[in-house]
Amino acid sequence: MNNFQYCKTDTNIDHLASYNAAINERPSNSGSRDGRIKRSVGEHTKYWSPGKTLKILVFKYDDQSFEAVKNGASKWLPYVNLDFEFIEMDEQDIFQSNEYLGDIRVDFQPRFQNGGGSSKIGTDSLAIHPHLPSMTLGTNFSSSDFEPTVIHEFGHALGLQHEHQHPDAGIPWDKESTYTHMAPQGFSKADVDANFFPQERTPERTYRAYDRHSVMHYHIENHLTVGDWHQPFNADISEGDIAAVRSIYP
Repeated sequence: MNNFQYCKTDTNIDHLASYNAAINERPSNSGSRDGRIKRSVGEHTKYWSPGKTLKILVFKYDDQSFEAVKNGASKWLPYVNLDFEFIEMDEQDIFQSNEYLGDIRVDFQPRFQNGGGSSKIGTDSLAIHPHLPSMTLGTNFSSSDFEPTVIHEFGHALGLQHEHQHPDAGIPWDKESTYTHMAPQGFSKADVDANFFPQERTPERTYRAYDRHSVMHYHIENHLTVGDWHQPFNADISEGDIAAVRSIYP
């Protein structure tokens, strides 16, 4: 049994700042369709401009941390029209710098040492102070679960949402059991609602077929659902993931 913990997508951000960062990066993030401009900034995509070289700043932690992040993140590169430039710096040097250092900024916290992490969604990393991390990972770099966690979190950093929250997923959640199970991992009911249960379908998004094999899908234990429904841990980028990011970053 793997030790992968559930991640939290980091959506604690001003909606207007999120919207402005997204459309400044890629105007089509506005959600316009056939010249019709969307009426709300509450929902929009957060994708990077195709062809862009994303600067990925990794806070220096130890001799393994930089390569562990680089190896996991790079698993996306064959499928996207993007490039990654990896930079490693000491935290003190980062906060003393006056320069723009990274589109995605990765730090490490021992509280995630058994797996899991958190990340801003896509261009939301541009809507916070440029010295603050936009992604946090654990510190157990030798774990077999670390690389799949990096892949998952970088999926978020590319603008992907949780696949199990697809409006067509049809997962028969036992909500009370899920609240109880996740409380010891520091998830409030609001956290569970935001990271586990289906998202409302909105006209601003383009939906592909639900993919239960996606690396963006949580593993789901049977006792969290009603009846006999569970999903094993997905450690690898799926064919559905590949199709999705090729469409987003042609």
